[in-house]
Amino acid sequence: MSKKIDIYFQYPWKFPDSSYYKNILDYPPKGVAFVNYTKKENKFNVIGSSKKFLVMQKIKNLLRKFLEFLSLPNITFTLRNDFDLIHCAHCLSLNKKPWIVDTEVYDRVASTGKIAYSKLGKWIIKKSLESDYCKKIIAWSDDCKKTFEEAFPGNKKILSKIEVLHFALPKINFKRIPHKNVRVLFVARWFDAKGGRQTLEVFDRLSRKYPKTEFWFICPTPKEFRERYEKNKQIKIMDLVPQEILFKKIYPAVDIFFYPGFGDSYGFAVPEAMMFGLPIVSTKTFAKSELVEDGKNGFLVKLPSNWKGYADMSESFINELCKKTELLIKDKNLRRKMSKASRELAIKKFSIEKRNQKLYKIYLEAINGHGKHFK
Repeated sequence: MSKKIDIYFQYPWKFPDSSYYKNILDYPPKGVAFVNYTKKENKFNVIGSSKKFLVMQKIKNLLRKFLEFLSLPNITFTLRNDFDLIHCAHCLSLNKKPWIVDTEVYDRVASTGKIAYSKLGKWIIKKSLESDYCKKIIAWSDDCKKTFEEAFPGNKKILSKIEVLHFALPKINFKRIPHKNVRVLFVARWFDAKGGRQTLEVFDRLSRKYPKTEFWFICPTPKEFRERYEKNKQIKIMDLVPQEILFKKIYPAVDIFFYPGFGDSYGFAVPEAMMFGLPIVSTKTFAKSELVEDGKNGFLVKLPSNWKGYADMSESFINELCKKTELLIKDKNLRRKMSKASRELAIKKFSIEKRNQKLYKIYLEAINGHGKHFK
């Protein structure tokens, strides 16, 4: 190759707060340089403070309401010109230079689904994606790809540009932190969308049956739920912690990862927990089957046929979640077997090296398709 590929990383907000982007920017493909990012100068940290996270969401929600009023998707533009390609993260570009876009689900190229499916918003998105300057559409999962197929059925100009590129994370070497009792962990930044209320109920019920089992709940938690469940001394409710603490002191110190994740468009905590060899108990929702192999490294529970949304406390559903978690609590050999499978699957499925090979190819094809060739 005669020179590096220079990429301008474009994001609609000031900077991305996502493990997907952290692991692209911090571990780029060989031969790729992000001209507006260096690991040393722009230390990337996923928000690990409940207070900061909630403040950021309030600001974003205000901006979303304004964009909803205008029916405008995430449209961006840069005055810089020192790059070969623009990588748009959840946004569209007005630049007359080759660009690609990645997203976790179709409507996330707009601030809200209301915009993405509005007459004007969808028309703008369609014209942008059909543009000759838009070279590739990166879908985070196969389920994400399906959302584009549903939004633009039969539109070959858009659908032919789609490439699926899963989340990746570096192989993490760690030492387990010794502990006496079985520990079950839940980690999320959203309480209702990730299944916080169902998780606390499952933890509460299982604690009565297994008095020596510990349940760690890390999430910004509404006052009513905190007051109701923290009376149970087996349940430890904590606010968000920095990712560094999560990786060094939390994941290595627990035995089971419990994560309903109803509102996920991916669920980064799942492959992270798998990398630390944790068996997974989750739900058969968006993209989960692409992460967890049911019965091999964990269990996926189906939602009730008449599921009513995030607040649904269906007795049969709660019981099924309890049942699957209980299998792992009482069977040490099953935990060990699924732990080994989780670690092996994480290294195989979420390899930085494999991700980078595909991402480099996507970048190269996008540039070459615009008439610029590298050896």
